[in-house]
Amino acid sequence: MRLKDFMHYPDIGCRLAMMRCYEWFGSEMPRVHQTLAQRLWFRFGALNLIYQNLGMVVYLFMAESQYDKLSTIVAQISETCSVMGLTLVGACNMWMLLQYRSDIECMLADLQQLYPNRGIQSRVYRIEYYFEKSTRLMRYTAIFFISAYGYYNALPVVQLLYELLAESQHVRYQYQSNTWYPWQLLAAPDSSISFIAAYLCQALSSLVGVAFIMISQFLLCFFITQMRLHFDALANGLYYLDARQPGANEHLKVLISYHSRLLCIADKINDIFNFTFLINFTTSTIAICLMAFAMVMISLASTFKYSVGLLSFLVFTLFICYNGTELTSASDKLLPAAFYNNWYDGDLVYRKMLLFFMMRSCESRVLRAYKFTPVSMATYMAMLKFSYQLFTFVRAMI
Repeated sequence: MRLKDFMHYPDIGCRLAMMRCYEWFGSEMPRVHQTLAQRLWFRFGALNLIYQNLGMVVYLFMAESQYDKLSTIVAQISETCSVMGLTLVGACNMWMLLQYRSDIECMLADLQQLYPNRGIQSRVYRIEYYFEKSTRLMRYTAIFFISAYGYYNALPVVQLLYELLAESQHVRYQYQSNTWYPWQLLAAPDSSISFIAAYLCQALSSLVGVAFIMISQFLLCFFITQMRLHFDALANGLYYLDARQPGANEHLKVLISYHSRLLCIADKINDIFNFTFLINFTTSTIAICLMAFAMVMISLASTFKYSVGLLSFLVFTLFICYNGTELTSASDKLLPAAFYNNWYDGDLVYRKMLLFFMMRSCESRVLRAYKFTPVSMATYMAMLKFSYQLFTFVRAMI
């Protein structure tokens, strides 16, 4: 089992977005060259995703002047901004993946050097355990995102077929989200041609957005899984270390150097995902409130439409916070492992080195969003609580 096997699901996300898969030194993977059609399709999808945010803002300002009641304006803002949250998160993840591509590949190369070879004893590294656990988590998350994408883009077609088959219903061409497009200056927004063009553009932008969210989330899961694997191996190494052995001091030096490299990689992970953590938490808090308001206050059709968006925000925020908590739990194993080592049988140099290691292990490794808030399950629950408070406040005001 190799390191590149852990990258199976991030590579699936790259292929969905038509983005070149990540490559690193030592992976023994053949270099993949993208065709011109793949590069053009990637650029078109990325530009379409960026325009989706701009088009919804333009539509919101154009539609706001048409309504007089405060409740109608708030409903329109909730309906538009809730969907904009998903496209904004997708665009921010795309920027992060492209901006830090070289740093991500350098980290992959560092993890490749640390990855155990076949000569390492299996009692130290539990590779299969972490591989199966991370693969199961990414598989279920990928199934959810693909199902949510299909459900979200199938709703306009189902609604159109229902109105065509029901004679008493007036046929209305409503696509996925309220977005303004330049061709609506020439063709009516409710025409069939405009509907087909807008539907295809939004289906592509939602696919690209979901793909970039999947890549970002799965890369985070990959890095956290590797850190957990190495922290667990380091704890096992301390557990099996015998201070009475002649080479105990040199072995402890190797473990301390190993720990230093892991801490550097953990800091790099936080530096890369800082921006997306902050955007995800801020956007999720507001979007969950707005989607809940749109589901309750607008119509039954809105309930079916925005339920999948609400679940998406809940799932990918839970995914981030769960991985952050797992990293902290894995790093917390080091201090007990060092303390319960038979350090009392070692010499003075051994005990000083172990004391230095324990002092550095007292501080848990915590992912943070620009040092504002930790990435943990406690933050997830606080975010849900604040979203519910916003929802009750807006509902009481309206």
